[in-house]
Amino acid sequence: MLQLPLLELSRISLPELVGPSEVYLRTNNGNLSLLRLAKHNKTRIRDLMEQGMRQRVIKICTAASLLFLTPAMVFSQDAHNEAELADGEAQYRLFCAECHEGAMLEAPQRAAFALYPPRRVVEALESGSMATSGMALPREQKRNIAYFLTGERFDESPRESVSFSCQASLSSITSLSQPVSWNGWGGVSGNTRHQDDEHILNKSNVSQLKLKWAFAFPDATRSRSQPVVTPEVTFIGSQEGTIYALDNSNGCPWWTYSADAEVRGAIYVDTDGQGVPETLLFGDFAGSAYSVNAQTGELNWKKEVHDHPQATITGSVIAHEDTLIVPVSSLEVLLAARVNYSCCSFRGALVALSISTGEELWRTYTTDEPRPTILSTAGIQQYGPSGAPIWSSPTIDVERNLVYAGTGENYSSPANGYSDAVLAMDIATGEIVWAAQLTKDDAWNGACSRGTPNCPEEDGPDYDIGASPILALDENGRELIWVGQKSGMVYALDPANGGALVWEQRAGSGGTMGGIHYGMSTNGEKLFVGVSDLPTNNPYNVGAAHPGIHALKPSTGEVLWRNDLPDKCEGGPFLCWQGISAAVSSTSDLVFAGGLDGILRAFDVDNGSILWETNTRQSFGTRNGIEATGGSIESDGPVIMNGQVFITSGYEKWAEAPGNVLLVYSLDGN
Repeated sequence: MLQLPLLELSRISLPELVGPSEVYLRTNNGNLSLLRLAKHNKTRIRDLMEQGMRQRVIKICTAASLLFLTPAMVFSQDAHNEAELADGEAQYRLFCAECHEGAMLEAPQRAAFALYPPRRVVEALESGSMATSGMALPREQKRNIAYFLTGERFDESPRESVSFSCQASLSSITSLSQPVSWNGWGGVSGNTRHQDDEHILNKSNVSQLKLKWAFAFPDATRSRSQPVVTPEVTFIGSQEGTIYALDNSNGCPWWTYSADAEVRGAIYVDTDGQGVPETLLFGDFAGSAYSVNAQTGELNWKKEVHDHPQATITGSVIAHEDTLIVPVSSLEVLLAARVNYSCCSFRGALVALSISTGEELWRTYTTDEPRPTILSTAGIQQYGPSGAPIWSSPTIDVERNLVYAGTGENYSSPANGYSDAVLAMDIATGEIVWAAQLTKDDAWNGACSRGTPNCPEEDGPDYDIGASPILALDENGRELIWVGQKSGMVYALDPANGGALVWEQRAGSGGTMGGIHYGMSTNGEKLFVGVSDLPTNNPYNVGAAHPGIHALKPSTGEVLWRNDLPDKCEGGPFLCWQGISAAVSSTSDLVFAGGLDGILRAFDVDNGSILWETNTRQSFGTRNGIEATGGSIESDGPVIMNGQVFITSGYEKWAEAPGNVLLVYSLDGN
C-alpha cells in the first residue's frame, strides 16, 4: 500500500479523498485509529474535525484510491497539489484569516469552510461579500483559496441540476387545491407569529412529537429561509438560491426554481379567492425581487430593487392587494471595516412593486442622499448620512393604509432620525407618515469592532430593530404595535397616536449580539419574547443576561414569567449557546422556540415550563440522497400547521454550527 505524506489537521478535507478511503488519525498519545470515508462525506469530515478538537488529533494520513498510480505520478501530482494548497493557504492568511479566525464576529469560523462547496468561496471573492478582499487576487489564487479551505477544486463547468433519491406524490399534472396555512414571515396579518387555527397540538400531547421527515439542502451550510406551508406543499428557499416546492407527505421536491442568489426570507404566497396558492413572491441576497408561478415554478418576472452594489434583501417580503413591499438592507456595514473603503453610500429603503407586472410603484429611502463629510484617519473620504437598513419583514396595517418597518443603525456620521426606528409609510405612496425612533445617535459599522478608521464618531451601540413589528390587540382589546430590539428592550407603540410610546420593558441585557433578534409572538393574552444575550456581547449590554424565553403582559409590559434556559452545550469547534436568537411562534397554549444550541422546545404559555424538546444539532442520516445535518437555529422560527412543526437548522455565521436541514415533526411521526 502506498503511504501518502502526513498532513496537518487544518487540511482534513483532503483533495486526495477521491474514492472510498482510509483515514488514520494519530493523536498526541500515539494512538492510531482507522476510519473510512466515502467521497465528499462532509458530515463525517465535520465529525472528524470535532473529534480532533476533543482528542487533540495532530496528524492525518491517507491511503487508497491512488494505489494504481506509479510513484513518480503520485509524487508529481502530490507536489502540484501541495503547491496549490500552499498558495491558497498563504492568500487566505493574508486576505481572509483575520476575519474568519476571530476578529469579525459575523464571519463564518474557519472550521465551517470544510463543509463549503468551492464555488461558494470563489463567488464570495469575485462578486459576493468578500469581493473587496478578492479584488487584489487573480482568478487562480481565488481558486487556490477555495481549494485550501474546502479540499476540492473549483469546477468551471455550469452547475448541473440536483437529482434527488425520492419521489414526490405530486405530479406535473397536479393542481394545488388547499389554502395556505402559514404565509410569509408572521403567518397572518400583523406578523403575530401565532397559529390560532392549531387544534391538534396541545399541552397534553406535545410530548409525543417525533420527526416525520427531513429535507437536506444540497451544498448548504446554513438553512434560514422560513417555510411557507399548505396541507399539500411546503415552499422554501435555500442558501444556493433554489426555491423548492416540497411534497408535504414525504418532503420530496415537486418542482424547483433557481434564483440568482441565496433566498433568506420567507416566501409570501399570493392566493386566489379560496386561499389557494397562485404566485410566490420573494427576494434574494443579490437584491432582486421575484414572482414565480406557485403551480409550476416558472418565472413571471424579476426586478432589481436598489441601485447600490452592496444592496441585499434579508427580510421577508409582504403584500397587500396588488402591492408587494420589499425591505432593503446591505452588506456595506461589513465592507466598512476595510481601511481603504470609502464609507458609506448605502441608504436603506422600502420598495413597492406591482404584483401583476413587477413595475416599481414607489421607493422610500431611510436617509437623505449621502454627501462628502470628512477624511478618515487613513485619508479616505467619508460620506453620510447612510445606512438605516430594513433587515426584517414589514407589517401591514390595512385599517390605516400604512406599512410599518423597523430600521437598523446608521453606517456613518451623522446619525439621523430614521435609524433604530419604526417608520409608518403610506401603502399607496410610500410617504413617511410618522417615525418612532427608539435609540438616537446610533451610527456603527464593522470598523468599530475591529478598531479600523471607518468607525463613526458615535461608535454604536448597534441597536438594530431586526424583529418585525407586531400589530395586534392586547388583552383589553386595544390595538398596539410591539417592537423588540437588539438592545434587549421591548416597546409598545400606539398606532392611533402617531406611534407614541405606551410602555417599555427590558427583557435582556442586549448588545451587538442581542437582545431580541428576529421575532416575537403574541396570542393576545401574552407577548412571548426570545432573548439571545450571547456572552460575546460588547460593552453596549446593560444589566443581567436572560438567554431564553419570556412572557410580558401586552398592555403594560409587566414580566409575567421568565425561563432562563440551562446550558446543555458540549465541546466542539463551533459556538454553542442556550439563548434564543430565532423568532418564536405560538398557539393558544404552546410557545415554540429554537435555540442557538440547536434545541427546539415547546413551552407552556401559562408558566414557561418546558413540555417537549429535541436536539436538532445532530446528523439525520441520508435524506433525499444528501447527508442531513442540523446545527444552530439562528433566525427563522417554527411554523405550526395541523399538528406539525416545521423548523430549519444550521447557521455557520457568527461562529455557529453549520447545518442544512428542514425538519418536520408531528405526533408519533405520522
